[in-house]
Amino acid sequence: MEKKIDYDDIIHRIGYFRTKANLSARETSLRLGYSEQFMKRIENKSVELKVSTLLEFFDIVDITPQDFFYMGEHYNKEDKNVLDLYNNLSQDGKQTILDLMKKLK
Repeated sequence: MEKKIDYDDIIHRIGYFRTKANLSARETSLRLGYSEQFMKRIENKSVELKVSTLLEFFDIVDITPQDFFYMGEHYNKEDKNVLDLYNNLSQDGKQTILDLMKKLK
């Protein structure tokens, strides 16, 4: 059974993408137009995250909502690119790739 994303996962992903964008919590807060401690309070779960803030955060760290909620514990652009390429293949092409992957395993 696939694990569902919960609020803790969202907070974890915010920290992951903020760090990946080389932004401190302070800098992210200021870019969002809030006080210096705003992101720390969100990441400590003392302030509840609003959807509008999350959408603004996506712009600041230059990701899409799809990137943020991409399956897997950690975002991996290379994995996502491979999946996009795979999805554009014909059924025969997909089967060829699956067969090759099974042989390489």
